[in-house]
Amino acid sequence: MTTPVEPAQDPDDRLSGDLRARISAMVDRVVKGEEKGAKEELEVFLVKAWELCRRKLAMQGTKADTRDLLGEILFSRLRRGFREFLRTDDAKAELKAAEWAIGALVAGSALSDFAAVIDRAILDAGSLREYSFAGRADFISLEEIMQLLGAGKHVGCLSLEKPDNRLDIYFDRGIVAFLDPHHLVRRMLPGRSKMAIREIPAKMLADAEQRRTQKGTPIFLSLRDLGFLKPAELRDAMRLMGTEVLYDFLREQNEATFFYRRLDEVPDFVREHHLRLGVTPILLEGNKRLDDWRNLCRAFPDPDQAVQQGQDMFTRLAELDLGVMEIKLLAFLNGENSPRQLVSLMGLPLQDVYAMLVRLARDGVVIPPGGDESLPDSGMLQSDDSMEEAFAALDANDDDAQLNNALDKVLGSLGGDDGGEGKLDLDKLDLGRRR
Repeated sequence: MTTPVEPAQDPDDRLSGDLRARISAMVDRVVKGEEKGAKEELEVFLVKAWELCRRKLAMQGTKADTRDLLGEILFSRLRRGFREFLRTDDAKAELKAAEWAIGALVAGSALSDFAAVIDRAILDAGSLREYSFAGRADFISLEEIMQLLGAGKHVGCLSLEKPDNRLDIYFDRGIVAFLDPHHLVRRMLPGRSKMAIREIPAKMLADAEQRRTQKGTPIFLSLRDLGFLKPAELRDAMRLMGTEVLYDFLREQNEATFFYRRLDEVPDFVREHHLRLGVTPILLEGNKRLDDWRNLCRAFPDPDQAVQQGQDMFTRLAELDLGVMEIKLLAFLNGENSPRQLVSLMGLPLQDVYAMLVRLARDGVVIPPGGDESLPDSGMLQSDDSMEEAFAALDANDDDAQLNNALDKVLGSLGGDDGGEGKLDLDKLDLGRRR
């Protein structure tokens, strides 16, 4: 008789089962009063804590590691507390049971905040270790760091981190090759017209960000694997949404820290999806956005102040040609939502929400807290394609350079080493390219 072969157990399941067994063992020993065994289990958690600190200082840990470790400790304490609660007479009273449950939830929320504080303390304390260089952006600006890496033709990864996000920027010989944010500030992707809008499903985006946290898979690659982005769309999506996260860091860089690690060569996924972005065009666009942001903030100084509708709002709307996003924004204007709340509701960066509010304020649809005189000129409220044009120029230059190199290799130099009259003119050479 053939003995059935048991299926191989998933390593993650074994690890999860071992972790549950350790936690249960520690709780049982604490409840039963086995002090020696309880101390042994506590030592296991201390080892995990030291390993967590080491990974954080080496910038190898994710933002969820601290929360997960504290979650293990919280789980063991809650289980012990629940056992003790069940032994009391209060367990028979619904109100007392509800109070205990609420207290447990509040403790979990407090530990989550505590995890964020620990992460910040670890990064601040160990910012000068395990890196080529590191520091705080309130001492030296992020623009200067990027200019340094670009001018020096460096190859490596610049990691920017602030309390609510992290961005890894891969440099390849001084050119930005890949942008890897841990959290996207945009869910809505613009189309070719004002009515053509694509939205990343909230669950899909949450899954992509979870993959980034657990497995280190870049969000853009996960969105491609999950079917939202086509392979041909990946670079354009990364240029749009990745640079927006970078501009978000530039706008709030007083709270940011940076860490740079030199690499011998970029990873394979970076080489496969190379962006070929120059540092100068990115910083020029970033400075322009910062100037626009200051102008927008004069009209809406407090992003947490509720947006108020104009008295003749509907009369004004009848005269306007609105797009999908403006219509969606108007649906959320109830006199209670603030610009910061509209960010999560709309799936747009805060600066985009501000720009739409200012446009509506100029048309009398909403009331600007800063007054009508604080509204910027209408010229800066028009859609700006400068970044897209810069990217297109970079691509065109890169294509011309590659084609010149290829022709030189095949045909040889026609005009000598000085590249004189015999140099190939791509504008006159018809190779069936779309100009």
